[in-house]
Amino acid sequence: MALALSLASLITSGFVSAAQKRAIEISIRFIFFHYSAKSHLLLKERDYFSFKIMAEHAVTTKLVLPDRKREFSWAIDNVSKFSRRLYSSSFSVGRECEHRFQMVARLRQAHPNAHVTNVSIGFMRTDSLHGHATVSCEVQLFNSEGDRYCHKECRWYISKSESVFACSEMFSDYPEKLILPGVKKNISFKDDHEMICLKGKRLVGSYGDFSKIFILPKDKLIVIGHIKISGCCPTLVELSDAKERKRLQPHVDQLLLDFKQAYENEIMTDVELVVGERIIKAHKFVLFSRSPVFRSMFEYNTSEKEDSVIYMDDINSDVMEVLVWYLYTATVRDLPYQDVCDLYEAAGKYIVPTLQKACSEILMSSIEIPTVCRIMVLAYLHNDDVLKDQAIHFVFRNFAKVKVTEEWEVTVRGHPEIASDVLERVCLLSSAIIPVTQED
Repeated sequence: MALALSLASLITSGFVSAAQKRAIEISIRFIFFHYSAKSHLLLKERDYFSFKIMAEHAVTTKLVLPDRKREFSWAIDNVSKFSRRLYSSSFSVGRECEHRFQMVARLRQAHPNAHVTNVSIGFMRTDSLHGHATVSCEVQLFNSEGDRYCHKECRWYISKSESVFACSEMFSDYPEKLILPGVKKNISFKDDHEMICLKGKRLVGSYGDFSKIFILPKDKLIVIGHIKISGCCPTLVELSDAKERKRLQPHVDQLLLDFKQAYENEIMTDVELVVGERIIKAHKFVLFSRSPVFRSMFEYNTSEKEDSVIYMDDINSDVMEVLVWYLYTATVRDLPYQDVCDLYEAAGKYIVPTLQKACSEILMSSIEIPTVCRIMVLAYLHNDDVLKDQAIHFVFRNFAKVKVTEEWEVTVRGHPEIASDVLERVCLLSSAIIPVTQED
């Protein structure tokens, strides 16, 4: 899609003929629908024209991925009477969000003679969009008298037609069969403070192997909370300085073109980057302006400043050339996966955050079984929380396959603290998410 956006920018630049413009539009259409078949978004025919409009207004607008939140309330009657699965009506999280959800209540009888039922509350995606949605929720369970039983917060990725559960508790409307605790006069630090008022009202009992069973007056459970979805359904927002940006854009394009030609033709270069056997000629001013690391080399009386030669033994020559190209043109050349990883590290070392972010987005789309371990380690070492979350959730969903790879063994041996943290997070996700099995 980045390539399609670049092609679309050519259409609006005024540097192409009518025939070239038509050829580019055909290429955009091909890229667009190829992407729609394989991407995490299900793009529709009408979206192609929206995309063209977005490209034409790329200078004056920006694409944002807002968090969308919705409150919910659901009353469930006859909770403890029999096993079944209930679904709420389908709902969306916002008018501009195409993801849709249902709440799910899975009721399983544990001790029918005591009306003890295991109740699990979760969500199911009902839309037809591909890929994962990043969802967080807050769920609280009350009885009909307003007493709160529990409060849970969860965050997970949820796929199309997949269900996850946020909480699971035991309930009964038959206190005569339960063992009820006496009202305690003193409170110790070992007490579960969320339960104190419920114990005082004798709304918590035990039966058989279950030490905590909530008593439901009128056998009615109230589910209240909110659901939030992040990073989906992009929205175009006009920039506050849109008119000024549009006025300046032709001049910016020409400036980038001039810088590109000066670099490619080695016009009045005044510094050499020696990378292995390759020499990259550049301009001190560009390096000085675009990277704080290069700036420090030229600010003081260093050998690099005096000799105008910088020896670089810690970076691949191809990667260094792509980094310098970005400093001049603000564009990222296509690279194999391994080189993208090296470029990501180089962007961090030379403090070029916009390049590192661009590489991070490329790496997100490259997460697979063979690649996830290195990407995850890079994200940890560079404090890239977004990339880290993507990698960890992939490991969580594919841990059986990831743990037997050579890359995972290398991670465990080379970065044990990272591997330990990943395992801890995977365990936390496992405890927060109870996958739905087939209907009972």
